[in-house]
Amino acid sequence: MSDASAADSVNPQVDADFRVPWPAVAALAVISVLFGVWSITGAVLTRLPELLVPSAIGLPFGIPALRLFPLGETTITNWLVDCAAALVMLAVVWMRLVNSARRHPGGGVGRAFSAGLGATVIGVLAGNLIRTVYLSFVLQEGPGAYLASLVGGALVSVLWGAIVGLFVGAANALARRISRDAAAPESGNDLPAENESSIAETVTAQP
Repeated sequence: MSDASAADSVNPQVDADFRVPWPAVAALAVISVLFGVWSITGAVLTRLPELLVPSAIGLPFGIPALRLFPLGETTITNWLVDCAAALVMLAVVWMRLVNSARRHPGGGVGRAFSAGLGATVIGVLAGNLIRTVYLSFVLQEGPGAYLASLVGGALVSVLWGAIVGLFVGAANALARRISRDAAAPESGNDLPAENESSIAETVTAQP
């Protein structure tokens, strides 16, 4: 067993804390809010208008955005759909990270990063699926166009999920690193007590 795994097994509370992926989900929530701030997205789109190509063909842009109110001439229904999609995205990422931590309690920083990246891709896929279905009804697409929108939306979502997942994975890996660093001193303090107990038993056993 590696030192990291031993430290995790000695300190189950650290693993219990890590199973609550607040940092990773919070990072994704912040990014989602930033996507909803037009002063930021507008500046980016001005410099990179190519990012608007998916939207021009009826596909969702970026990741689901969290906003406190509709943006510009956006309808309330569209705003509610985006908010619902964002909440679904966050819920999916939360559940997948908790499940990953439970299945791999002794996982290292690399596994935490990949778990955050993969969870974000799946979460963005789930959230954008809601947006894609809504847009298909708004545009009154036929069966062929609807299927094309689903496939195109999935491809765009995977790409955006991978990009955003780099930040979410980094946040999850940092949380894992902090939990392991917190485990090391506590496990070190437990070792002398175990050694003293072994010495006492040896002395007692001698005639």
